[in-house]
Amino acid sequence: MKNDSTLAYLRRLNPVPKAASVDGADLFERIISLPRDERPAPRRSATRRRVALVAVGLAVMALLATTAFAVANWFGDVVKPAVTKQEYKTAQSELTLPPGVTWPELNVDPNSVTSRGGGGSSAVMIAMGSWECYWADAIRSGDEQAQQRAHAELNSLFANHVVIAPAGASENWFPTGHPFPVVAFADDGGYQYKQQMYADAAAGRPKQLFQSCRANGP
Repeated sequence: MKNDSTLAYLRRLNPVPKAASVDGADLFERIISLPRDERPAPRRSATRRRVALVAVGLAVMALLATTAFAVANWFGDVVKPAVTKQEYKTAQSELTLPPGVTWPELNVDPNSVTSRGGGGSSAVMIAMGSWECYWADAIRSGDEQAQQRAHAELNSLFANHVVIAPAGASENWFPTGHPFPVVAFADDGGYQYKQQMYADAAAGRPKQLFQSCRANGP
């Protein structure tokens, strides 16, 4: 140990410079020779234990029921990839693409699930984007007939295959009783934005149409 003036001063202040030695064996014998506390430890009755277990069981069941309800509402009516792909294929016979455009392959993660009708919704959006680009190309080339056809096809899609979800509906909301295929727009102005975009393009203001084609076209 380092021996300097500070340590020497502290040693001089120590009232017990050396601790008394203790016989460990003798101390142990003295401890175990003390009288024991013979009072029994308090025990919970079997009835109280059963009540506690029942309460825990009910709490777990309530939690599982609540969780199941929440998950069901979160995902909605979900289907596996095979169903989604079949919906997409079926929708192709109900929709029309512009001349020269073919249906792209629908990529669905094999380990995923999709809301029922999702395959048809994808087909509607692909058809919509394709006709928007067809219209944009017709405007650039000055093809009046193609422009009119594209506008008519988009109006038909909106009239027959597009709906607006109710305010506050979940992202997986899907209309019941509506002809297949259909896509649901959220109640956030997207539907009205598309309508205005088509009206502007028909009036000679195709800027938004060109942007939509670049963002959503095939």
